[in-house]
Amino acid sequence: MTRLGLALALAMLSAPALAATPPVDPKCFEGVGWEVDPASEAIQVWGCRPTSEIPAPDAQGWIEYDRGPVNGSDGGFIRARLVSATPDGTLVFDVQDNGGGSGTFPFRVTGKPGPDGVLSKAGLKVDALPAS
Repeated sequence: MTRLGLALALAMLSAPALAATPPVDPKCFEGVGWEVDPASEAIQVWGCRPTSEIPAPDAQGWIEYDRGPVNGSDGGFIRARLVSATPDGTLVFDVQDNGGGSGTFPFRVTGKPGPDGVLSKAGLKVDALPAS
């Protein structure tokens, strides 16, 4: 099988899983200690606000949540982008965390949410990615 054929086959397999997945909501990530130990607690990925209030992804697939001001200063943002979803419900998504300064910290998260949209600690994997 050619690389293109394999890529198309994989895309077709994951397309139904992606379509059935609720949008990953970066608002849910507001309390996660991304720069400390994000995998130390379960992470909620959806169900933090009505789906109608979650903005559509931008051209690169990112959904952004702008934090409110902190002590009168910019509170930064959190962005999330779904990378893949498997038929068993495991999600892989990227997160970018910015606390209002010049640094934006990227992570890749892998886990399987329950029906409540929470990734349990069991099987949760969070990897820091190189800053771009």
